[in-house]
Amino acid sequence: MLNRCLPACLLPICLACNIATAAPKCPPNPIKLDFIELGIYFKSERGVAAGNGIDRDLVDELSKRSGCVFDARMQARARSLIEIKAGRTDMMMATLSTPEREEYLWLFPYVRSHHIVLLGPAAPATMQTLAQFQAASTLKFGAIRGFMHSAFYDPLITAWTQADRIRFYVDEAHLINALIKGEVAAVTSYQGAFQFYIDSKINPNTVRVVDWDAGNLQAVGNLAISKARFSQAEAHEWGMLLKAIQQDGTLLKIYRKYVDAREAQNMLP
Repeated sequence: MLNRCLPACLLPICLACNIATAAPKCPPNPIKLDFIELGIYFKSERGVAAGNGIDRDLVDELSKRSGCVFDARMQARARSLIEIKAGRTDMMMATLSTPEREEYLWLFPYVRSHHIVLLGPAAPATMQTLAQFQAASTLKFGAIRGFMHSAFYDPLITAWTQADRIRFYVDEAHLINALIKGEVAAVTSYQGAFQFYIDSKINPNTVRVVDWDAGNLQAVGNLAISKARFSQAEAHEWGMLLKAIQQDGTLLKIYRKYVDAREAQNMLP
């Protein structure tokens, strides 16, 4: 779901101002946080949470400013959602808003991204458009299990799932590998994310980039905080701290480590 507004009580007018916010009160135990494997947002090292990327840098900044200890791990998207809903995980990164998720999560935006489509070797060389893919009923589309995309792509993926045209994968790395191997003809991803998983030796024509989202809709990623673990007031303090990191320019500096200046500015919520 795109750019859904948080309740007014969570984003008072003062958030639009330059603010100095008190650090959130740290819980007695380390905060259990899940990273999601997603290219520039988080790229694991040997499958563990000692990786790097935008989300890693942002969590480090949250820890530094709050003084709170984070027990971070890399988790599959679908499993992370189950764990945080049950109250066994405190926070997760890179989470899009949906009405169902808003029932058990406090959501605070920190990044905007635009979905593009990647066509792999299983797609005919003449294929470019969504209409052509729709007409080629034997071709499969790849998606990450538990992942929400945008108001443009989610209805398409739902329809393709019902038509048995979707194959699901656990994360971005497996998704891109399936595309390259020809298990699926097309996937959707973010600019800057998928390149982490494409070997430099692969023929550049193996994967083609197209844009089927004519409206240029933006997906908004959020810091997700469990309602089972944090009260509204406690979550609000983390939202204020996140906003302070954006307002003093630190968030933009983090983005600049991974993308160019124009793209970094576009990523700000």
